[in-house]
Amino acid sequence: MHNKLSGRKKRDTLQKNYHFKKNGNPSVFLLKMLLSAAPNYLSGSELATALKMSRVGVWSRVNNLRKNGISIEATQNLGYRFAGEPNFIEENLINAWLEYIKCNQCLVDVRDKVSSTNSEIEKSLPDRLSKVPIAIISNEQTNGKGRFTKKWSSPKGGNIYMSVGFKPNVDVIKLRYFTLLQGIEIARLLQKETNTEDIKIKWPNDIFLNGKKIGGMLTEASIDCENVNSLTFGFGLNVNNTPRLVQNHFGVSSMRQELGTSFLLNEIAAKIIKVTIKTYRKCILDKLSTSLFASWKQFDFLYNKQITLLSGKKEIQGIAYGIDDAGGLKLKLKNGRIKVFHAGEITVKK
Repeated sequence: MHNKLSGRKKRDTLQKNYHFKKNGNPSVFLLKMLLSAAPNYLSGSELATALKMSRVGVWSRVNNLRKNGISIEATQNLGYRFAGEPNFIEENLINAWLEYIKCNQCLVDVRDKVSSTNSEIEKSLPDRLSKVPIAIISNEQTNGKGRFTKKWSSPKGGNIYMSVGFKPNVDVIKLRYFTLLQGIEIARLLQKETNTEDIKIKWPNDIFLNGKKIGGMLTEASIDCENVNSLTFGFGLNVNNTPRLVQNHFGVSSMRQELGTSFLLNEIAAKIIKVTIKTYRKCILDKLSTSLFASWKQFDFLYNKQITLLSGKKEIQGIAYGIDDAGGLKLKLKNGRIKVFHAGEITVKK
């Protein structure tokens, strides 16, 4: 278990604005109630009344959730309370978090092991006519995707491997800044969750902490006549475990390794899904902030660093100078000229 919570006195009443729906999932609803009360207790009678079941029924459902690795403490005369998460994604719990943070417009599918969550989304999207996004999260990937056919090391447990799929059916220009915006919003979220400003973005799609890579994004799209039919946003984040394989110049790390504390995996995954959907909708509705590029600067890992950019077989050296209005990387060359690149593999001179 990670980040176990300390209990306090029992809450007086159950939140009145939560009502169990007839076709809802009782386990998800129960967890949402406990999350809303945490770290305090809710009585068995309150939960039984809200769920329209007996107290024995509540006890049985709590035991089943415990078997799934969720820590729920029970104390006589106080009731039940949420006390900690397992070090893996659990489907009931992440759905409870999504409901708790009011992110209900998404279908979530949790897997134990897949080849690649992006590949699984690609299989699922063609048959779906609904506008509701779908998220696939796996606790392990055997063939995780990275940029330029690279692999993303995805050991079992402790980390987030997810993809969110959309059916936009919009002009490709609406999604031209999608990955850059996702990077900014996810970095902003992680700064808040970790209480550190050392979360940065290495253009165009890597998340860094303390100068080490902890996450990466991969956006793939199906485009027909300048129209985006399907869009897949893949995201990997090393949270509580550090992959052994080093795949980039700076080495790979995790939030736990860099900050010395564990994090609630399901909570962070749910918040990333919410941010991803919100950013996507901003793009679709053309509600992009004009401060995009000003925001990028505060997260820019490369700014003012000496770098080498590999474009095809050609290596270009220079000083990173931020991004332009189209999201391209500005590189100040040795002759003082600034050149813009929209693709390439980057290494930073130590």
